[in-house]
Amino acid sequence: MYFADHRLRRLFQPTGPVIESLVAPGDSCLDIGCGMGYFTIPLAHLVGPTGRVTGVDLQPKMLEGAARRARREGLADRVGLRLVTDADWAAPDRYDVILAMWMLHEVPDQKDFLVTLRKTLRANGRFLLVEPRLHVRERQWQDSLDLARTTGFAICTPRRLRYSRAAILQ
Repeated sequence: MYFADHRLRRLFQPTGPVIESLVAPGDSCLDIGCGMGYFTIPLAHLVGPTGRVTGVDLQPKMLEGAARRARREGLADRVGLRLVTDADWAAPDRYDVILAMWMLHEVPDQKDFLVTLRKTLRANGRFLLVEPRLHVRERQWQDSLDLARTTGFAICTPRRLRYSRAAILQ
């Protein structure tokens, strides 16, 4: 599990190409399945002092690690962390940017999950959906995109990310 935040990850999946073009200063971001903050902390840098990042995860130990990193980098005031369950994960706010990195395939009820995200995303918001290429086959990926369409998302831009299948939805 700690490999998700290991230094070697930066070699095969640097955060910049994934998030930099999506986030602007002042944005409100939701990092679903944030783990120890691999994307949460870079998002907090990008949103600046007027922005906010909410990280949600199922594992308390991961959130503790993310909280330590946010404090260490002086970003605790713009990072909120929330422990969730499969049944109750939705964040109470609305967001400009949502990141779901390599986690949709783990969600038991993907339709309900996507419906909730649609309600959570602000008008003109961006939702970056990313799944692992080796684990999620092309047919499963297309099924996920079709499901996203049926829940009200428009598939705006396919993204090319190393080792991943990715798209920006609105």
